[in-house]
Amino acid sequence: MRSKDCRHYSRRELIEIIYELERREEKLERKLEKVRAKLKERSERMARAGTLAEVTAVIAGLFEAADETASMYLAGVRAQAESLRGAEAEEKAS
Repeated sequence: MRSKDCRHYSRRELIEIIYELERREEKLERKLEKVRAKLKERSERMARAGTLAEVTAVIAGLFEAADETASMYLAGVRAQAESLRGAEAEEKAS
């Protein structure tokens, strides 16, 4: 509002306009703080999501390694059992 535009208002009206503008400013400041808090929360949530994705990938790798190790162990046990059966069969044949 330019000073020429304000000349037709009384002092009381100008004070009321200033008061109303200050109230609007305070309301907008509160709203801005709420929006900033939501943004911060979402940013933190996105950071955690990235971290969780990384942890999930590591855990998946661990499970794959554990599965491979278990498969190798079972193959070794089966091979050992087969060789024992073969040895027993030879003893019985002799």
